[in-house]
Amino acid sequence: MARRGFQQGSLFQRGTRRKVWVARWWEDVIQADGTLGRLRRSEVIGTVAPFPTRRLAMQVLSQRLGSINIGKARPQSVRTFGDFVKDDWSPVVLPTLKYATQKHYRYMLDVHLNSAFGQRQLRELTREELQSFLSRKLSDGLSWETVHHFKCGLSKILGAAEEWGYITENVAQKTKLPRRLHGTERVVLTPVQVGDLAAALDERARSITLLLVLTGLRIGELLALRWGSIDLKARLLRVAETVYDGHFDQPKTKRSARTIPIGTETADILAGLCPAAADPKALVFATREGLPLDRWNLLRKHLKPAAKKLGLPGVTWHLLRHSHATMLDVVGTPLGTMQSLLGHSTPDITREIYLHAIPEEQRRAVESVERLVFGPKWTQVRPSAQPPSSRMN
Repeated sequence: MARRGFQQGSLFQRGTRRKVWVARWWEDVIQADGTLGRLRRSEVIGTVAPFPTRRLAMQVLSQRLGSINIGKARPQSVRTFGDFVKDDWSPVVLPTLKYATQKHYRYMLDVHLNSAFGQRQLRELTREELQSFLSRKLSDGLSWETVHHFKCGLSKILGAAEEWGYITENVAQKTKLPRRLHGTERVVLTPVQVGDLAAALDERARSITLLLVLTGLRIGELLALRWGSIDLKARLLRVAETVYDGHFDQPKTKRSARTIPIGTETADILAGLCPAAADPKALVFATREGLPLDRWNLLRKHLKPAAKKLGLPGVTWHLLRHSHATMLDVVGTPLGTMQSLLGHSTPDITREIYLHAIPEEQRRAVESVERLVFGPKWTQVRPSAQPPSSRMN
């Protein structure tokens, strides 16, 4: 397309208490049907306070029009954020993400992002507008983690729009969040509390609870565990899948796909659950139809009611994993061994070096956790046994 003629744009003031300079100019755009067109663009370039004269404001406008007048400006699309997400991003990018991540993105879009930006043209979104949105969400009481997810979601969507030529820059990358403040220290379960909780649960929920504490698996990893991934003789367990709302997927990260040793007590729990002729493809924990158990039903109907009766607030499946990690630390497990067992990934170079833990160190670590949980005075609660009357010290 031939370059349009040189333009100076126009300026006018708006507002009473807080006067601002509003600039207008013509801008080449890509219409919704893909053809080139031209639209009148209006933008606030600043308040009157730092630019008290029209001459100073015109200097700012001239800089803004510089790339247009020399022919370097690239036409941008007039598509709205909502249309782009619906017609382009969701059909192409969303299916490439893990099921749990897809579900999270749909929630963010439906509840927060589309209501804020759905009708806005992609080319008109500014860093200030996105920054104001994030700050407002923090002021509304949403957690730092939640608002950080919003920032990442916006950046991923606008990054695709930039890559596909709808906009010239991803303004979400220029937004900032305040420094993350450390909240109150996470409360984890003590070995005694683990024993009390296990005794208060019926079988299956009891075994799931103990296995999460003893192995540090994520709940999705445990509910996706198959008999073919367990070697009771060698006392090894292989994490090869995860499940979320009935959908199987690869483990969370590359390092989450791992093989970990299990102690004798953990092996005994699994042996008590194992049928005489176990199908290697069968799930360790499954419904009568062989389908994976629902983590939310187990949490709502079993774990939380039992924890509430014992006066243990805030108990979740993930808290059991944190309890395992804390016990690993208590018994003096090296950092690299802990990361290997838990399947954590980190960009930190030092931690990457420590990830090469030797198997014997891992086995000693998990056996030490077992001694913490069971102790010399506590008999394990077997699937067929009654809850013990004595407790560990």
